[in-house]
Amino acid sequence: MFNSITSHTFATTTTAQPTSVKEMFTGVVDKLDILNDPNALLDMLSSLSFFHAAVAVVLGVLCILNGYRWHKWVMIVLAFFGGYLIGLLLSQQMGRSAIIAVSLGFLFAIIAGPMLKVAVAIFAGVTGAFIGANVWGAIETVPPEMSWAGAGMGFILLAMASLVLFRLVLVLSTSIGGAAMIVFGGITLLMHVPDWEEGVRTGLSNHTLMIPLLVLVAAVGGFVLQESRVRSEDSEGGGGSKAKAA
Repeated sequence: MFNSITSHTFATTTTAQPTSVKEMFTGVVDKLDILNDPNALLDMLSSLSFFHAAVAVVLGVLCILNGYRWHKWVMIVLAFFGGYLIGLLLSQQMGRSAIIAVSLGFLFAIIAGPMLKVAVAIFAGVTGAFIGANVWGAIETVPPEMSWAGAGMGFILLAMASLVLFRLVLVLSTSIGGAAMIVFGGITLLMHVPDWEEGVRTGLSNHTLMIPLLVLVAAVGGFVLQESRVRSEDSEGGGGSKAKAA
């Protein structure tokens, strides 16, 4: 999800003159409400390769099925990709060197391990920003250029909630992130089939609520699945400890 948005921003700016870091950051924030503009989203997804789409689908499935159980490794992998993409943006100001991107990716991944709660808070905040921006942008009475306000409120809300409701927020964040990666990656894979590309574009462009609905259904399904698994494991663990005590 977030990798796709940042990748598109990087792709569209590499052909133009290098911009400031502030302008690139603003461009990423402006893309957070991408669900409200299916045409822009489809253009963004069409620029992704088949490999990147397949990786997004695999990572999305893993997040939905075992996001909480494997949250440490999920955070490390996401930290690497986050650092890598930030490095790609920063490298436009520093000679566009891939070494910068890879180095930042490894740096973020190394830091995410011992600072897991901070990494979860940031990931939850980004997820909240994604939700807030799209909900804010869907309100017709609110100017579209003010979606950053919804993104800011969503970031603060979920980032702070993760410090109190760690498991619940982590399950929610991995479910939403995984759902977005599955839907975005799946659409990209379909558009890579020449005979289907036009039909996919036409169908999704004419039904603007289709993509948000697909993300919502996948996210709810992932949340219910993860929560049921975690509760089942908790109950089994409690029963086992009681049996040992007896």
